[in-house]
Amino acid sequence: RSTGDRARMARGLGTALGTMALLVAADQALKAWVRTAIPLHHATVLVPGLIELTHVENRGVSFSFLGDVTDGVRVPLLVSVSLVAVALLAAYWLRHRAHLPALSDAAFVLILPGAVGNLIDRLVFGTVTDFLHFHFGDTSFFVNNLADILISLGVVAYLLAALTERGRPQAPPT
Repeated sequence: RSTGDRARMARGLGTALGTMALLVAADQALKAWVRTAIPLHHATVLVPGLIELTHVENRGVSFSFLGDVTDGVRVPLLVSVSLVAVALLAAYWLRHRAHLPALSDAAFVLILPGAVGNLIDRLVFGTVTDFLHFHFGDTSFFVNNLADILISLGVVAYLLAALTERGRPQAPPT
């Protein structure tokens, strides 16, 4: 690669890392606000019949899976798995980002700060602070947070990129 290509990649990496840092900070700021300003399990309607602001501490992972496992097992297990997942995703992204489609690159810029935001919660509090309760009428779907939304949007972006790139001829790596 030319010096110009390397400089462009470095600037792009700096922008991506800066964006990630801002997303982690926003996630942590929202969670800190929820923990201090909203009593546990208190619900405030944001969109009637659809979304409530509800402070919940999720001891497990998605849909409270593993939430009933004792702290001495659950917290180290979830922190370890999360740390390994973040490390592997970051290593893959850094190694391959020069050849990733822009949408795939953006997907990692969403997924990684989401994973880091929830990892920070698990490390510091042993739980993840969730606060957006999605439901339809009396049917509850889930309660999540900004980190979860970032991960979900990132996964959708990655899948869309994979689908749109599937039929395109691949340029040989340089």
